[in-house]
Amino acid sequence: MAGSKSCPKCGRKMEEGFTIDSSDYSAPSIPFWHPGAPDKRWYGLKIDKKARRAVQTWRCTSCSYLESYAP
Repeated sequence: MAGSKSCPKCGRKMEEGFTIDSSDYSAPSIPFWHPGAPDKRWYGLKIDKKARRAVQTWRCTSCSYLESYAP
């Protein structure tokens, strides 16, 4: 989602950014969206790497509202 965006809450300018997903066991990474319900396994989640989408997050510069997309 390139370009500028207006906040749906207050109408002011939003800036593009990202959220960081981190755990005690791995380096920080950008979170992903995955279709369907979680398929839990004893070793974690079963993931189809081709189906996942990086999450983009926008933040309002005035009211701090966050809006996320998985294009």
